[in-house]
Amino acid sequence: MNKVLASIAAVALSATITGCAPTTDGSVPGVSATCQSAPEGTALGKFEVSGGYGTVPTTSFDAPLTSTQIETKILSSGDGLKFTGDQMVELDFMAINGGTGETLQTTKFDGTDSASQLVASGGYPDFCTALAGVRAGSRISVLFPAEFAHKSEGAPQSGIGKDDSILYVIDVRSVYLPYAAGTKQPAVAGFPAVVRAPNGTPGITQLKEDAPTDFKLATLIKGDGEALSLGDNIVVHYSGFVWGGESFDSSWDRNQPAEFQLAESNLIKGFVKALEGQTVGSQVIAIIPPSEGYGDQGQGSIPPNSTLIFVIDILGTKKPAL
Repeated sequence: MNKVLASIAAVALSATITGCAPTTDGSVPGVSATCQSAPEGTALGKFEVSGGYGTVPTTSFDAPLTSTQIETKILSSGDGLKFTGDQMVELDFMAINGGTGETLQTTKFDGTDSASQLVASGGYPDFCTALAGVRAGSRISVLFPAEFAHKSEGAPQSGIGKDDSILYVIDVRSVYLPYAAGTKQPAVAGFPAVVRAPNGTPGITQLKEDAPTDFKLATLIKGDGEALSLGDNIVVHYSGFVWGGESFDSSWDRNQPAEFQLAESNLIKGFVKALEGQTVGSQVIAIIPPSEGYGDQGQGSIPPNSTLIFVIDILGTKKPAL
């Protein structure tokens, strides 16, 4: 999150989600919460916010305003996916110095400059707690006391004193799945076995037989979200392996899902082939021969003429702001 709110984090340490169909409360079966929500508290009752979701907010309060804990207040509730922790989100936000009332940073609140970031448990500032339980489409206010906003160190170069709290008004534009969530499918012969860590990170058990010469695809988990089409902007987690060898790339290792357009102009043919027509929430495994991978040239740590294995979790699609 300190990457999302870049200038604030440095000193203080219309997009939509189309994913698995949530339950009536916005949760997704099979997705466990990793962060507990912050209490509403009493201080935020003194922080007045005018304007609805998708509009630039107007705020009013008597400074200084602070609390003894992180506080979150839902100003208007959306009906999208619920944030439960360790998920990628898209946010519009306004950050305000709670000690002086000065606006520190703001987006346009129209989706054109929304911040996109994985919000992880255990981060500082603790936006995972601040956002926990909030559904996409909601507007919230958040208060970080100085201890939780900048470790009571302040940032004089930005006009933030050591006792100044930081207030936020946040529109939660999108919440993405943390990992594939759907119906497990029967195992298919000829594919490496896939195991998942509790956070969703996949590992495989390599087969000792020779690599197949043709492209092969199997669905391990079937999600019930939107089907992907060529040209879609998508969000996925993936791990890539050389047949009989080690992992050569993984978005899980970077703790950040990958975002790209589903097109052969920027992806190898086999990767596009593996995802076209698959549904959000699904996990697939693809075996990609050299002719649909990197061929006889190889790539980085991938030797020439390598057969590749990709395990891909489809977390969501991104729509342009209106």
